[in-house]
Amino acid sequence: MYFLKELKRICFSFVYLLFIGPLLFSWYDNFYGVTNKEISSAKESDTSIYSEIAGGSFLKKPERGAESYGMKKKEVPEKIMCGGTDILIVEYLKNSYSTYPFTYYKEVVLSDKEQKEILDIITEITGLNEQQINHLPENYFPAVNGSIIHFGENANQDGNGNFTFKMGDSDGIDTGQDDTEQFVPQVSYERFQTLMEKAENIIGKGSNYSMKNLTQYYGLSEMTYEEAMDEYNKTIYDDKVSNAFARLFCDYITRALGLYPVFVAVIFWLKDRRNCMNELIDCKPTGTARFISIRFLALLTAVMLPVVLLSFESLIPLMRYSADTSIAIDLFAFFKYMIWWLLPTAMIVTSLGMFLTILTSTPVAILIQFVWWFVDGAVTGLSGDTSIFTLMIRHNVLGGSEIISRDFTLICLNRGLYAVISLILVGLSILIYSKKRGGEFNYEHFLQKHFRFFKNRFSSHFQK
Repeated sequence: MYFLKELKRICFSFVYLLFIGPLLFSWYDNFYGVTNKEISSAKESDTSIYSEIAGGSFLKKPERGAESYGMKKKEVPEKIMCGGTDILIVEYLKNSYSTYPFTYYKEVVLSDKEQKEILDIITEITGLNEQQINHLPENYFPAVNGSIIHFGENANQDGNGNFTFKMGDSDGIDTGQDDTEQFVPQVSYERFQTLMEKAENIIGKGSNYSMKNLTQYYGLSEMTYEEAMDEYNKTIYDDKVSNAFARLFCDYITRALGLYPVFVAVIFWLKDRRNCMNELIDCKPTGTARFISIRFLALLTAVMLPVVLLSFESLIPLMRYSADTSIAIDLFAFFKYMIWWLLPTAMIVTSLGMFLTILTSTPVAILIQFVWWFVDGAVTGLSGDTSIFTLMIRHNVLGGSEIISRDFTLICLNRGLYAVISLILVGLSILIYSKKRGGEFNYEHFLQKHFRFFKNRFSSHFQK
């Protein structure tokens, strides 16, 4: 069977090893062992090793009367203003601002004029002057303020070297205190948002001061028992446990599938050209449509096969967990998510690589795909940030099924669009390759002809 021969050629080629290696590394570095560790955490009543916001183990049933049920994301204005102002003052005093343009860290140092603008923002929020801002009291902000920890008078160290902190009220702000001694915002929440937008414009995109980042870092509040039970029931009954892990698995694998398959598609086609396989293929009675379609399916199968196998590292422990606890899981969760989440990504990357290589007989598709992959990763958030043209859908949390449900129609349109485009690219590949086989389309000759034309014009210009 021609399909099996093509699949065997791909899987036993050196270029396929170049695909498998980075894929395995990405999976091992990000997802390997997550499921086993999460199950162990539930049995031992440990804190979740992955879902930090959940507080307790992701699979542990909450117990009424527990000391804490973890944290949840919630837009609490007082907390966000307190945390946002705190980090702005910290960075202002050092004149060192952290930004992440295109997801990579960059330190920003502001000019004197820009520093003065930041100072004006801080002054308006706090009501303090420059001297007071430079000499804030030890307890001006809570000891633990979102992602910020202040090691001051509120911190006590025990004999084992562990720190405990004296916490303020639930919002981290005691409005009964003098506002020069403890933070009390002097502006409304709406004005604060405007000022943070101004700060972000001064510092640059990817700073700490977008409302999305401020809510993520400081917009947390304690979960109640009822809320914790609701999250647990979603995991056990709505997600049937395995769907949560399937989403996280796909989140990490999609980064690999957004780039690596293009190397297989491009290099495999160029290898045929280097080994003079084109002439042999052209002499075969195999129809162009059949040949291109079979090779595309073989490439796609080769790309998805290791992904399917890697999913068993998570599925098998979940099956044991189900047997031990009598909690039903969805045995087909990984397969379903791979079909509608990962397959369209693999299709568009593979078909684009194949099309551009057939068209140009060059590895230009690798460069184009790398740029697309980089830009898509930079503009797409880690969860719930899907647009119609998002290449790699992200969901970097355990749980959060409501995010997928909320965006499900958009996600289906997105996945369907890329599946259709990939089939169109396959069709165009068939058309171009058919023209090449018939001698009606010679892209190399086209380039050489126009190169000679411009070379002659350039030479004649200087001869004059």
